Amino acid sequence: MKHLLAAAMLVAVPVLAKPAAPIPASALLIRQATPNHQWRWRIAPEVATQPALLRAMRGAALAEAAKAGRAAARNAASARTSGYPFRRHETISDWSLAADTPQFLALAGEVYSFTGGAHGNTGHAVQIWDKAARRSLAIDALFSDWPRVRKLIEPGYCAALAEMQRARRGTQPGSGGFDACPSLSEQPVVPYGGLSATAMQLRVLIGPYVAGSYAEGSYIITLPWPEAVRPFVKPRYRPALFGDTPG
Repeated sequence: MKHLLAAAMLVAVPVLAKPAAPIPASALLIRQATPNHQWRWRIAPEVATQPALLRAMRGAALAEAAKAGRAAARNAASARTSGYPFRRHETISDWSLAADTPQFLALAGEVYSFTGGAHGNTGHAVQIWDKAARRSLAIDALFSDWPRVRKLIEPGYCAALAEMQRARRGTQPGSGGFDACPSLSEQPVVPYGGLSATAMQLRVLIGPYVAGSYAEGSYIITLPWPEAVRPFVKPRYRPALFGDTPG
C-alpha cells in the first residue's frame, strides 16, 4: 500500500516547464555607428514579456538600419564626387510604453531622422500587440466600426489641439495655414494607460508640419475614450479600454 501511495503521489506531481531564458537588456537597444550614419533604437522593457513581438520589431529595426546605412553611404559617395560637404546622417527611434493590459501591449514610436537637409524631422508610429493571438493589430481592429468611433473622438480631439496651438502660438487659431484640425483618419492613434492595467485614454500623435510649423514640434493629444465609444468596442477588448469585467 505504501508503494502504491508513493507511486500515486509521484504521478500527481506536475512536470514544471523549463523557464524561458531571460532576455538581456542589450536586446532592447540597437546602437550602430559608421562615418556616414549613426543609428539608435530603443524599445520599452515591457516588450521583453512578448518575445515574438520583440523579435519582429528588432528584426525590422535592423533591416531599416541596414537600408539607412546604404543610403547614407551613397549620399557620402555622391558628395565626394560632387565636391560638396557631407553631413553625417542620424536616426533615433524610441518606442515607449503606451499601455500594458491583459489583452494587449501598445507602444508609441517616435522616430527622428536627419539625412543632410536643413534640419531633421520627427515622425510617429503605433504598435498594438494582441497577447493571446500573438499578432499585431491596427487600431481599427479594437472596434466594430472605427469610422464611427473616429467621429465620436474628433470634437474633443480638435478642441484639445486648438487649445495647445493657442498655448504655443499665443494667438487664436484662424482658418488658414496649419490652423485647420488635421483629419484623425491620417494620424496615429494609440490606446493609452501608462503603467495602469487599463487603457482608458487615447493618444493622437501629430508630427511637425501636420498641425503647425517645424518650430512648434509635435502635438501629443491625450483624451479619455468618450462613453459613447463603449458600444463599438469589441467585447474582448472592452476590459482593456473601459475596465469592464470580462464576460
